[in-house]
Amino acid sequence: MAGDNKFDATASMVGYLYQCRFALFKAIEATRDAPGADISIERFDDVAFEQNGDPVELIQTKHHLAGRGSLSDASTDLWKTLRVWAERIAADPATVLSSRFFLITTATAPSGSAASLLRGAGRDETEALALLEASAAASKSVTNAPAYQAFVALSSTLRFGLLKAMTVLDAAPDALDLQADIEAELHHAAKTQHVPALVERLEGWWFRQVIASLSVTGAPPIPVIAVDAKIEELRESFQRDALPVDFAELDVTKEILDEHDERLFVRQLRDIQVAPKRIEWAIRDYYRAFEQRSRWTRDDLLVDNELQRYERGLIEAWEPRFESACEECDGRDDAGRISAGKQIYQWAERDADFPLRSVRQRFLTHGSFHILANRLALGWHPDFRAKGGGDE
Repeated sequence: MAGDNKFDATASMVGYLYQCRFALFKAIEATRDAPGADISIERFDDVAFEQNGDPVELIQTKHHLAGRGSLSDASTDLWKTLRVWAERIAADPATVLSSRFFLITTATAPSGSAASLLRGAGRDETEALALLEASAAASKSVTNAPAYQAFVALSSTLRFGLLKAMTVLDAAPDALDLQADIEAELHHAAKTQHVPALVERLEGWWFRQVIASLSVTGAPPIPVIAVDAKIEELRESFQRDALPVDFAELDVTKEILDEHDERLFVRQLRDIQVAPKRIEWAIRDYYRAFEQRSRWTRDDLLVDNELQRYERGLIEAWEPRFESACEECDGRDDAGRISAGKQIYQWAERDADFPLRSVRQRFLTHGSFHILANRLALGWHPDFRAKGGGDE
């Protein structure tokens, strides 16, 4: 029983992922075919395309793990879908003329079944209707009973009209294959090796839009043009002279602050008596820069020791300032040496601006200084090397 519950939860989660990913895939297609449309999830249907607030395409998605799933004439998937659409048509009969209905499923329709006769090619709505009506009349299924009732309650004209407007797309790509299809759709948006990284960012943005839309009652649909704009933004960020920025607004929690509190770069700041609030900002920028640089590295976006050359530039900009400060405070007491360290750090904190390609966000420069300080590659107090130690 516990195993079944775990399978059900996993299947439900993957099904929801499939629904969201399929909506994104269709939205990408719509950027070419229907850029003025809007797309919604769980508003009119699993997925719907709207024009002026009215649904023009209603899509039901069915995803099955490990090849499970049926599209026989008594299939629960099929009849659940028909019930949803039949009830909609009963409430607004004009829908059968103004909307198209799509059942997208990873299952395969058996040859000669009603579902197989509602594919895009070789259609026979008359025979499909006869098979479905016969199934509804003969079946004793308690699960399907409400669907049978909803379908049969329609007039024969509306039942035929529903099937006329309905298309079954069976044997559809599963959740993982669909990701590959999205990458194929966007193959011109970045270098081949960088397309998965671009799609990962697009999906992250898309899932946030979907969650926001589902979290607010009556939230508006997502414009297809917004998807197009995001793709263009990502395309530009993956150009040769650019890099995507993912962590510019990443906040740090108390747990992160506590975790970094004893790191070497923080101890260096305490050695020159930097105020606690500025230390929090330093940890924030260190964390953002560390996460961003790590993601660039994982996604293979940096070339020819680019990060090492960037760090070398930071060190070479720091070196003359540090040596000058050391000369000026030579022979001075510790208060004077702390003051000299503060001046160097003030330059790094406020004035230093070293872009990496087109990325000029402050957190990158400032955070990278702290990454170097954490290795003792540079520091602030004239005696930072003597005061320093190892870091885990």
